[in-house]
Amino acid sequence: MKKIFFILLFLSNILSAQLVSFVYEIKHKPNPDKEIFETSNYYLDIIGGQSAFRSEKERYADSLMLKNGYWEGGPKTSLNQLYIIKNLINKSIIKSITTLSMHDLYNISINDKLDWEILPERMKIGDMDCQKATVKYGERNWIAWFSQSIPLQEGPYIFHGLPGLIIKIFDDKNDYDFSLIKTINVDKNKTFYLRKGKEISWETYEKIQRDYYSDPFAEIKTRNIKYKVTDEKGNPVEINLKQMAESTQKRIRENNNPIELNHKINYK
Repeated sequence: MKKIFFILLFLSNILSAQLVSFVYEIKHKPNPDKEIFETSNYYLDIIGGQSAFRSEKERYADSLMLKNGYWEGGPKTSLNQLYIIKNLINKSIIKSITTLSMHDLYNISINDKLDWEILPERMKIGDMDCQKATVKYGERNWIAWFSQSIPLQEGPYIFHGLPGLIIKIFDDKNDYDFSLIKTINVDKNKTFYLRKGKEISWETYEKIQRDYYSDPFAEIKTRNIKYKVTDEKGNPVEINLKQMAESTQKRIRENNNPIELNHKINYK
């Protein structure tokens, strides 16, 4: 009875254009050579004919943009960005990216077709009856568990197109794991702003990344931005840009495990 009530409530919210949010826990391995994982929560927000998949911090920054009229995203520190906007009507998918050095926004169209293979295997995840499916994306083999109890062809990141919400999906290298942990209903007027960026190709994005790796502080120099570092007492510390650049380059090399392996950059 509880499960039937949940499904009816879910359908009622979708039909009334209520914003429904699915919260996924993501575990990913930044360095493919080390068994060290990072964990974070991402929100899949769905209303009407569109959805957004973004981190808790990105979602909050978007809400401030909606409220105040300006974006407070700031410089990006993560090398692997997973912000996705889907148009559920025309099936278009946009990957939104923030440059690492500053806060320039770019959009990349994801045109890869997902050829799902639905398998007969079934499993219960929590109180959800799930069925197995597999797909190839980004030179990774993905295993998904979806539930027709939630009749929505949606899922985390770019994944979609199954006859039910994706409850869990992971790649066979165990580098990435997306697991649904809860569902919430929220006020669409508070959270459903989708950031906008300049459209670029994967090739242009890779050039931006290579240029950043070659000189991590190039934009700061070009824009003549004052850059100051202080110690814990607030006293200015002498900046060694060469040393800082080498440290940044090392971090990039050691955390080079993108979700799209076909767009992995071989940094040297």
